[in-house]
This record gives sequence, C-alpha cells and structure tokens, in this order.
Amino acid sequence: MDNTHEVLLKVENLCQYFKMGGGQELKAVDGVSFEIHKGEVFGLVGESGCGKTTTGRSIIRLYDITSGNVWFKGQRICAGVRSYKEAIRAAYAAYRKAVREVTAEAEKAGADPGQGEYAARIKEAEEKYRAVKKEQEENIRSARHDHKNCNKMYAQEEMRKVREEYEPRLAAETDGTKRAALEKEFRSKLRLAGKDRIMNGMQMIFQDPIASLNPRMTVREIIAEGLIIRGVRDKKYIDEQVYKMLDLVGLVPEHAGRYPHEFSGGQRQRIGIARAIILNPDLIIADEPISALDVSIQAQVINLLNSLREQLGLTILFIAHDLSVVKYFSDRIGVMYFGKLVELATSDELFAHPLHPYTKSLLSAIPLPDPDYEKGRHRIVYNPIAEHDYSTDKPSMREVAPGHFVHCNDAEFEKYRAMLAAANGAEAGGGAE
Repeated sequence: MDNTHEVLLKVENLCQYFKMGGGQELKAVDGVSFEIHKGEVFGLVGESGCGKTTTGRSIIRLYDITSGNVWFKGQRICAGVRSYKEAIRAAYAAYRKAVREVTAEAEKAGADPGQGEYAARIKEAEEKYRAVKKEQEENIRSARHDHKNCNKMYAQEEMRKVREEYEPRLAAETDGTKRAALEKEFRSKLRLAGKDRIMNGMQMIFQDPIASLNPRMTVREIIAEGLIIRGVRDKKYIDEQVYKMLDLVGLVPEHAGRYPHEFSGGQRQRIGIARAIILNPDLIIADEPISALDVSIQAQVINLLNSLREQLGLTILFIAHDLSVVKYFSDRIGVMYFGKLVELATSDELFAHPLHPYTKSLLSAIPLPDPDYEKGRHRIVYNPIAEHDYSTDKPSMREVAPGHFVHCNDAEFEKYRAMLAAANGAEAGGGAE
C-alpha cells in the first residue's frame, strides 16, 4: 500500500435509488461514504443484494446517482441533487410552520400578524428560507455542471499541460527538421489530450466473463476498443499494445485473432482484465471478478491482479462476498448491509476485532478445511430488529478507534469502545505473559 495516503477516490454520502411501481423506491445504496488511497486495495463485501455492485457501477457513472458526490483525482465526477432539493423543501416547510405559529399567536392576542413584532418574525423566517434556497440552488447548479462537464474540464486541463510542455521547446528549437518533427508530435499529443476523459483513468472488470465480451468481436478488437475510442490511429502501436496486454495477463499474441467463445472462463476473464488495463488506468473496479470461476482458476486470477497491481501501480476497488479472499487481497475492508456501510477497518483489524453484529455474522459463515472445527462452528444469525433500537437514538458512521468506523448510535458507540478496550487489554496481558 502506498504510504503517501494520497486520496485517489472519495465517495461522499452516495445514494442510488431506483423507482418501483406504485411510487415506491428501492434504496439500493443509501448514504455510503469512504475513501480509497492511491496504491491500495479496498475490499467491499456483503451478501448478495446489499448494494456492492450498484456502488461500483454508480462510481464509474454507469448510473446517474440520486444524491451525494464522487471525487476522482481531486475532481468531482458524479453529483446527485436530491439532497439539495430536500433541503429546500425542508426549509420551506419550516418557514410555513413559523408563519402559522406567528399568525395563530397574533390572532390569539387580537393583533394584526402583518404589523409590528409579528411581521418582523415572519420576515425573519422568510429570509432564512430564501438564504437556504439560494445556497442549495447554487449547489444544484454546481453539481449539474460538474457532473455534465467533468470530462470536458479534464480534457482542457490535459491540453493545457501539453501546451506548457511543448510550446517552450518549439520556441527554442532552431533546426527546421527537428522543429517539424516536434510540431507533428505536439499536434498528435494535443489531439489525443483533447479527446481524453477523466473516466479513462477508471476501468471496470465485470463479474460475468462471458456476458461482458462481445461475441462478434475478436480479442484484438475487444482489447483495442478503448484506444480506438480515445482517438489512437496508429495500427502498429495498437497491435503492440494489444500484444503487450495479452502478455501481461498470461495469454499469447496468437489469441488476438480468436473470438471469446473459443476460450475458457478463466481466459475470458483475463481478456476482460487486459481490456481494463490497456488505457493505463489509475483505478480498477473489480466487480466480483472470480465468483464465476472454478476455485483453482480463482487463485490464478487473484495472483494476476496482485502482480498487475505491483507492476502498474494500480489502485483497486475489489467487490466480493468471499471474505477469505478479501482478507488475503485487501488492505482495508468495508462491510455493506442493506445499502449501508456498517463497518470499515483495515483487513487485520476487521478480522481481529469485528464489532458490528452483521460483520460477526459474515465472519462466522467462513468455512475452514478442518472437519473438527466445522463440527463445532457456530453460525451467528444477524437480526437487525433484535440487535438495534434506533427509535430515538439514530445511528451514524463513527470512528470507534483510529481507522475503525462502525455504523452505530451513542449507546452502541460506547459499548463498542469498551469491547475494543477489553480486547486490546486481553491481548496486551497475553503478550506480557
């Protein structure tokens, strides 16, 4: 893991709601927040249907998010506006309530609510509402602008960098032949920079290696598609990059002319990985990349991702429900349940000191190749109604220990801190002995 702790991806109160029949909504992702540092592997785990895949697809803009913000390389790439609209509605409701209360108070006193102190109080409430409305409308405009123009702004910045690099060199070059070659190189790079997109720095490996590949395209066409869309025209360069990617993922150049149906599941997933890394991305979103593969092939793909991480300096968001694999592969782990992030900690800390009842339930479900252990293994069943009382004391994501966050209320926060203190005390006592 990179020790600079540079934040590459920041997810802030991400909400992704889907419309259902009868005016109902499915809250697939509800208020999820986390950061991914450059060079690390961040594991996102939870049972099927908890919102892991939807979180990944929302981050990479396959869905327009309902609310919240996503920042990538310091630039906002996703922004939802529902929370701002709700703030305006809440402020208006508070204003109308204040008007009713002041009017009722004035009528009780036999006074005119449009005069004197009563009028001043109504005006004050109206000014508060207008201030909130103005602020939130500005937030809405800013969010929509960033969401729509993030790629355009990134391309403009990349073009500026190219000009800053080449214009002084062109001005200093006196040799006509060298200057012509430099101008040609400058124009080519400027054209590519103009077609560059910030989302090129984020690629996805999909869960199903069969459905994610076009059966009518050859492997060369599948892997090269990103370069072609970006605007690369040099066929020799494209072929070199395709062969290089095939070599990196453990395939050979002869595979470039074949079609996806001619490969095994593990080989198809390698093709998907090659397609994802050809644009040299900063972040890979791996959406359960091994769940559709045989166990022996799973280990090969995980080792391949580990190798590519070291060679290319990749940052990976690893989505899975196999906690044993996530522990081996991830630096930090976030646990999701029912659309919410319920616990977040380093891999070692989460397995050593799980605090949230759902995390304990997940860990208790991990089988081990030990018949004696399996005979006595006790499965923990998570029942949120029995475990939590959020009727008055509402929960939020809180830092129970440095780097260890749990979704809890005030009472649970104190309980979890006491549990951690007792566990650390026991470990320190055992170490002293």
